[in-house]
Amino acid sequence: MIVNHAQARRNPGLDVRIAAVVSLTAAAAILVNATWIAAWHGSVLDRWPLLVLLIALGATASHFPVELTPKFKTNTATAVHFAILLLYPPPVAIAAVGLAVLAGNGSLALRRNHLGQRRRGVYDTVFNVAQTMIATSAAATVLYAGRPQQDMVPLVPADAWAIPAAAAMSYVTTTFLVSAIVGIQTSRNPWHVFLATQRIDVPAEAALYLIGFVTAILALSRPWAPLVMVIPTAVVYLSTKRAVLLHEQTIAAVEAMADMVDKRDRYTAEHSMRVAANVAVIAPAMGLSPEEVSLIRLAARVHDLGKIALPDSILGKDGKLTGGEFALMKEHPRHGWEILSRFPQYHRGRDIVLSHHERIDGRGYPRGLRGNQIPLGAQIVAVADALDAMTSDRPYRAALPLHQAMTELRLGRGTQWSAAVVDTVDRLLNVENRELSFGTVGALSTT
Repeated sequence: MIVNHAQARRNPGLDVRIAAVVSLTAAAAILVNATWIAAWHGSVLDRWPLLVLLIALGATASHFPVELTPKFKTNTATAVHFAILLLYPPPVAIAAVGLAVLAGNGSLALRRNHLGQRRRGVYDTVFNVAQTMIATSAAATVLYAGRPQQDMVPLVPADAWAIPAAAAMSYVTTTFLVSAIVGIQTSRNPWHVFLATQRIDVPAEAALYLIGFVTAILALSRPWAPLVMVIPTAVVYLSTKRAVLLHEQTIAAVEAMADMVDKRDRYTAEHSMRVAANVAVIAPAMGLSPEEVSLIRLAARVHDLGKIALPDSILGKDGKLTGGEFALMKEHPRHGWEILSRFPQYHRGRDIVLSHHERIDGRGYPRGLRGNQIPLGAQIVAVADALDAMTSDRPYRAALPLHQAMTELRLGRGTQWSAAVVDTVDRLLNVENRELSFGTVGALSTT
């Protein structure tokens, strides 16, 4: 979850910030455990063989991560950590969870990835141990808040409300800390990092906390129960991994369909790739967050998908379209919206696809939106789309030089296209008076 040593050397400033946050997190972990040790007056369970087994299972789980987003991973150790919390008093549970994470990350540090880098660095290990101990402490605080005495095992009916509340506290604390450190690493808003993982992460984590609860119940009378609970835990792991893979494969399949549409016309081959590449330059220059840029780029890659419903006689026609043919062409944003409505990955991006031919003056299609009624993402795609279309060969005209295409954009500024977007492109194409041109896939880059 933390930058590796190679990244740190390339960015000393980032290294200092990461080191400071990791140090504070580690100090907080030590403090909370010391506080529990001083405050705890209950007895301690003597079932150490079971504790050793749980620590070993937690360490093993660290070797089976699922990457939800770059730098944000999850694994099935949550079930083990929660079972430890329910079976042992807080001072023991916090230390045991930290030991499990340390053993898991320490053994991962001995392995290398395909780039020859260690799978866990020092920062990674220290932070992961510390944040898990803090989350366990926070969960223990909720778990024991309403208890009249410090019982050893909080698994009685009176604790029915406290157990799910403790699970929620553990999850929120862990996710908050991880989102914060990933946000620092990637210069992203931690809230956006948090939201990017929830669709897949929440159901999986809820299932793992439930498995941890059941494991604790069974382990009270059957110390070998954790071994049996490996099976449902593995099911959750495989389901989560499959959900992530399905998400990625769905996007790849939809983009492949969009590329096939482009290839039906020799003049528009790789058009969507170029538009998406330019969007990825324009959107950040307008101050949009990485999450918003990613959303708009995703929509730009498939903005012409609806043309799949049009006949070849229209897509490949040499010359301008007739009125009737253009009327059919104007329906392709709706067709694209309808196709994308079937995929949750495009729940937000589909409106950008629907609106990318709208005009600021309200004379666009298919809905005749005007001004701010048009999603900002669609305004950006519209300019990127028009710029690529004008600078590409068409059956009825040759490609325009970039300076002439920019003149056309300026003439349509505030009427056909968003003034803010056109101004941004103008600025990008004239940074320090150096003319910019398209790269191999359409990205705006210096010559």
